[in-house]
Amino acid sequence: MAKTALVVSGGGSKGAFAVGVVKYLAENRPDIQFDTLCGTSTGSLIVPMAALGEIGVLETIYTTQTTADVVLTGNILNRFARANSLYDAGPLARQITDNYTDERFKQLAASKKEVFLTTVCLQTGRITYFSNTGMPMLNTNYDVVKLNNGQAFREAVLASSCQPVFMPPIEVSAVTDKPRQFVDGGLREYAPIQLAIDNGATEIYAILLTPETAASSNERFTSTFNILEATISWFTNDVAVNDVQIPLLYNRALQYIDAVKKKMLDSGVKQADIDKFFDVPGANPFMGKKELTIHIIRPDAPLGGGPGGLVFDPTEMKGMMAKGMEVAERLFS
Repeated sequence: MAKTALVVSGGGSKGAFAVGVVKYLAENRPDIQFDTLCGTSTGSLIVPMAALGEIGVLETIYTTQTTADVVLTGNILNRFARANSLYDAGPLARQITDNYTDERFKQLAASKKEVFLTTVCLQTGRITYFSNTGMPMLNTNYDVVKLNNGQAFREAVLASSCQPVFMPPIEVSAVTDKPRQFVDGGLREYAPIQLAIDNGATEIYAILLTPETAASSNERFTSTFNILEATISWFTNDVAVNDVQIPLLYNRALQYIDAVKKKMLDSGVKQADIDKFFDVPGANPFMGKKELTIHIIRPDAPLGGGPGGLVFDPTEMKGMMAKGMEVAERLFS
């Protein structure tokens, strides 16, 4: 059965833009309903609440929190030598405990919504999706782990939100192999569009939290820490390009195959012969596939929020949310 998917990329505080988009759609386009919701990093904070219709909770989270409500940034040199991250993510863990409750997980598990949270396992390097469903793994390039309780759900949300080096890796109790530590899925997958396709989505609304053209800077880098921030930011931009381009290339391939088939038909080749040439069992990756409808929703200019979106300023995030609503209105009014 064809499905409609919401995909929300990573981006830290920039997630306020995605909340603005989701709020606009909920208030103005109730005809758009999502069967599958996939998130990476800040997207993993957003998609469970979006699936439950808890837009007000999202708006509160993304317009009132400061950096100190998410991470503690002091004592970096001390932590560099003694800890597994530069920042302390304790405040974020407490926020997740307060908002992503056992009751909300039960509601999610009982719903017909399929939610996927993107992480990367440090021990295996594999993309690992944590989900409220038992979807079988359709692609050998990643793993899917079912979440069975609220505690594992909170651990998975936190793991997907923890940028490696800056924030600590997280062990998720739903995984029995030990040790297995998980970090922000943006390390390998900024926007899980491919997962949505694998799960049967034919119409995808992908909210990306970076503009199409990345911002450049005339700043002179004078500290190792700033260089690390910039390096991770550019790496994320490259991952984002790949996540978007591959599904679009998939569409172009389907369009090309359809054009070739039509040309053969117009030239007098019988439909049965065309089908025989193209529909080779086990060899045609496009057999039975239909062209995707992909809506790319992204800001026109950089949103702010510092490198990696690790600066949380309520005033700035309110502006990001307003921009999300503005872009959504332009695209879907």
